[in-house]
Amino acid sequence: MIQLARFTLEDATAYLRIANDTEIKNFFRLAYCENLEEAQDLMELCVNSCNYEAFKILDEQGQIVGMILGEKKPKKVMEVSYFICAQMRKKGYCKEAICNFAKYISENTKYKELEFCVRPKNKPSKMLMEKKLKIRPVYRTKDFIHYKQKVSQF
Repeated sequence: MIQLARFTLEDATAYLRIANDTEIKNFFRLAYCENLEEAQDLMELCVNSCNYEAFKILDEQGQIVGMILGEKKPKKVMEVSYFICAQMRKKGYCKEAICNFAKYISENTKYKELEFCVRPKNKPSKMLMEKKLKIRPVYRTKDFIHYKQKVSQF
């Protein structure tokens, strides 16, 4: 079972350790950090921005194993990005994190819908959306497949 917790400025070093995964660089560029200074900047953004709802994903031992980030968009839609470290993949953690995030959004914000923008080459995320979460694609752009779901349906 995982937990979601708000980032703190002190999370930069632990975050950097898992954020250097090459797949994160390919699929979730905002979360990728090359050095501690970039990780500290990202933590500051997560802590201080009013445009994002950002959470660290913690494993059973309280270690950071991923991130889930919601960017506030017009019309009460939150665009969600996420990643989980390589050794924790294919264990249901992303699904659990997304469901917990949706519950938090439902109970603590006015946002009613989550949108996920998945790169077509990101087969694990497409599988998560379509098979595990049962979310159908709504439309496709040059770079992304867009999935939407009401927070009440998680």
